[in-house]
Amino acid sequence: MSGQEYIKSLIKEAELYQSQGLLAQSKDTYLKVLAFVKKSPNFRNHKKLEGAIADRIRGLEEGLVGVNRPALVPDLDPEVQNLIKNLFSFSEDQNTAAMEGAMALARFGQYERALEEFRKLLKRGILPLAAAKNILRCHLALSSPNDAIDQYERWVSGNQLSKQQLEKIRDFLQGLLERKGIKASLPAVDEPGPPEALNRGKEGDVLDISSVGIRLSEGPRKGKMVEFDVTFQSGDVISVVVSADEKELLEALKENVVLPDMQFYSPIAIFKGRGVVSGKTKIRSGPKQGDYMLDIKIESG
Repeated sequence: MSGQEYIKSLIKEAELYQSQGLLAQSKDTYLKVLAFVKKSPNFRNHKKLEGAIADRIRGLEEGLVGVNRPALVPDLDPEVQNLIKNLFSFSEDQNTAAMEGAMALARFGQYERALEEFRKLLKRGILPLAAAKNILRCHLALSSPNDAIDQYERWVSGNQLSKQQLEKIRDFLQGLLERKGIKASLPAVDEPGPPEALNRGKEGDVLDISSVGIRLSEGPRKGKMVEFDVTFQSGDVISVVVSADEKELLEALKENVVLPDMQFYSPIAIFKGRGVVSGKTKIRSGPKQGDYMLDIKIESG
């Protein structure tokens, strides 16, 4: 096992422990990562990578003593962005791993670089529907709805995506814009093609969620339903942005808090469910700098 593969496996193990509420075990595993990075010739000079791992350890330490302050995300330079992209690509399937790496950049608030990676994936025909949707999400995360609309219009006039994919993307973007109160007349897709069987299992299993409602179970707003636009989605994990000014809301949505009463809104359906806050990260760059990214894992059953 190479050094990079070893680090990947440890990080995956640490995240699994954290998702199960085993903070002490997660911390110990991240300490192994930090020790390896410091002594490895291939990683010895990457101080920012060490800092990113150290921040995660500090966040876990605060969680262990009952302090709920999210770990800060480092402001990444291109070299460290590449390392993070590779380290958070866990899947054996290269296409899925490439998507995971791009999603990791987005979660670190590196929207411009994530946008670049999603465009590369789309150009290479890798998970095109997921790549296209995340390109639109990046534009909206960068507060650029006009860029999202322009991008969709370019796709409609080109041949990069199938007509069936464009129909799905149109519904998806329309839902995102409506949630933001933006009125736009998106061009229709002429003559939708026949249903596609290829990649259906990889890209069509999880329903796209454009926004989510959460009924709070604690705090001054207990019993109230609050709604958020979904910034990113990776399988059954959605990410939303909470303003740093919403201190009471951030306190109520602590990491590992179970959310038993949720409403999920997609372009084609509204359904109820439950979830758990699986991560909370302070955004250190971009238009959302200072706000917090919450990861919520949707639970089945």
